[in-house]
Amino acid sequence: MKVEKLEKFFAPEELGRLLQNFVSHLGASSMVWDERGELRFADFMTPFCEAIYSRVPEKCEADRKLRFEKAKKRSKPFLHTCFAGKLNFVIPLKFYSGKEEFFIGVAGG
Repeated sequence: MKVEKLEKFFAPEELGRLLQNFVSHLGASSMVWDERGELRFADFMTPFCEAIYSRVPEKCEADRKLRFEKAKKRSKPFLHTCFAGKLNFVIPLKFYSGKEEFFIGVAGG
């Protein structure tokens, strides 16, 4: 699998807004990370996550990196329960061209 820039295939803001349409009625946040694991779009952070992140940001970042690495290895969306007990949805963003597979980032919330 090759790693490609997210922008080569999607605008992060456009992808994030599309994701919002699916999860906004659930009160869930929408986030998009690029191929390097950098946050490129976020509509908001849930109050629960804000409270946890303000106390232990290093645990939240370690958990986020774990989800990112899992997404690189999987080809289908999955659910992940973080260390604080919050259920997260994770969508690996991959692009297939013929027999080549490109990892371009992660969406979720």
